Amino acid sequence: MSEGGAAKPDGALETSLSVFGAKPSLALVSVTRSSPGERFARAAKGAGIFWAFAAGCVFLPGLHFVLVPTFLLVDAVAGMRHLRDIEVVSRVHGACPRCGHEQDFATGNRLTSTWSLDCPTCHKTLTLVLSPTKASAA
Repeated sequence: MSEGGAAKPDGALETSLSVFGAKPSLALVSVTRSSPGERFARAAKGAGIFWAFAAGCVFLPGLHFVLVPTFLLVDAVAGMRHLRDIEVVSRVHGACPRCGHEQDFATGNRLTSTWSLDCPTCHKTLTLVLSPTKASAA
């Protein structure tokens, strides 16, 4: 974190973590730009999970008339969503504004202006906000 004297890594964006009833704290977000091949591999992996569920539902009498088409539809939607993810958050590091515990948060989200994170220490839902000027610099 910049406050503690540590240098900000190249490509990291400064954001704010907030939770109701506490002062927002700074967080660093590292972003990875995926090549078309990496995006296709991620999309195939995401779609493959639902394809496997659809294949397994073939053996459920009666239910397969609903479940197989549903999972195949969700398969296509999940694959297309992952295929569009050009910038993916690879690391979020900061201190929870509620408990003050400095940590790395779960990542893998598409880069958007705001999203929710969970603090494993105090079990609060945090909101990470990326300002519009910093989002366009990524």
